Amino acid sequence: MKWPAHGANPHYLTESMNLPPVQYDFSVNVNPLGPPEWLKEKWQDFYHLVMEYPDPHNKRLIETIAETEGISEEQVLVGNGASELLMLLGGYFSGKRVLIVEPTFSEYRTIAQTHGCQVETVFLKEEERWQLPVERIEEKMAGVDLVILCNPNNPTGVHYDWSEMAPLLETCEMTGTYLVIDEAFYDFVEQEPSLIQHVKSYSKLIVLRSLTKMYAVPGLRMGYAAADKHLVEELSHYQPTWSVNGLAQAVAERCVQDDVFRKGTRRYIQSEKDRLFPALQDLSFTVTDSEVNYYLLGGYPNLGETLLPFLLENRIAARHTYNFPGIDGEFIRLCIHTKEANDRLLELLARWAL
Repeated sequence: MKWPAHGANPHYLTESMNLPPVQYDFSVNVNPLGPPEWLKEKWQDFYHLVMEYPDPHNKRLIETIAETEGISEEQVLVGNGASELLMLLGGYFSGKRVLIVEPTFSEYRTIAQTHGCQVETVFLKEEERWQLPVERIEEKMAGVDLVILCNPNNPTGVHYDWSEMAPLLETCEMTGTYLVIDEAFYDFVEQEPSLIQHVKSYSKLIVLRSLTKMYAVPGLRMGYAAADKHLVEELSHYQPTWSVNGLAQAVAERCVQDDVFRKGTRRYIQSEKDRLFPALQDLSFTVTDSEVNYYLLGGYPNLGETLLPFLLENRIAARHTYNFPGIDGEFIRLCIHTKEANDRLLELLARWAL
């Protein structure tokens, strides 16, 4: 079976297995509440942007991000989703030694290998509750040019706090090793704990952000990086002109400032987790200590071979973990969905487990 590299687009699975279309897609990690209401209300106001060339410098969006985050405009680089920014970093660190904390987002390894990097790995462990192994990371940093980690991590949903991150930042600064922190899901965490402010103090820190997850607009492709101004300038040389379209720029500008939507989403996600997680544990499943809108489900062997096909046959798509080194299909990843979808999932899991 050739599994897709990412979540979403479940028709690739169902068509290859001659199954009916999916009713509920739990494989994708975007906000289950959908985009902010203002996007639908203002959609017509954005129409004229499709007939105009976008600002090649993303000026207004960068000004908004810098003001919101309390950093300088020179420290912000806007991209066509975080994936483009990762590709820019891949080009910049081409042929270098890269250390990746896994299991995590598979694109890090794919991009590093595409650019001829030598990839080293530190594995998170279930018996350590998937927490950040700072000492093991530091032991492998000799000669490493770049460390990449995701916080909150994908696929576990576990968030690393400042007490874990601070020693690693200090070590990277001393050794001259760049540290990429992918914060694609940071704003699902209750306190929105970000390291972005620290780019003012740590010249080797690079923070990535995605605006498509919280605001449920993956089709628009919006992301940005924060880093030392000299690195931002160098990375920008790798970026094509008009990389970010005008519609994405305008929508992103509104999204960055929408605190009300973020807070409402977090309340909903937490209420569903409070309801779902105890029920899953009652069925003898294990659930990661996720602080975001997705989690790893375990507790039974080979869930990729057993539970995942069962769910697909019942028109629910889950995210396989075959391309997450270190877990290799033992778990499945599920998102927090609508209440109706979550209830259907619980019903099917109870039938399968019992």
